[in-house]
Amino acid sequence: MLTILAYFDPGSGSLLMQALVGGAAGLAVFGKYLWNSFTDRVQHLDRRPFGREFEISSAASSGEIPINPL
Repeated sequence: MLTILAYFDPGSGSLLMQALVGGAAGLAVFGKYLWNSFTDRVQHLDRRPFGREFEISSAASSGEIPINPL
């Protein structure tokens, strides 16, 4: 018979459980951040007009340099 002399006391067990739950929560938040970042970029690509770098406005006819808002 094999005797194992290792155990989790309440302090070590709660520390291990807290680390596992905290790590899972951190991964969930990070995953949500990545998903929101990805969907924002995809939605931004849908809204951007292709082949147009800036809007032509009255500034172009007045000699001012147009500002390109990305």
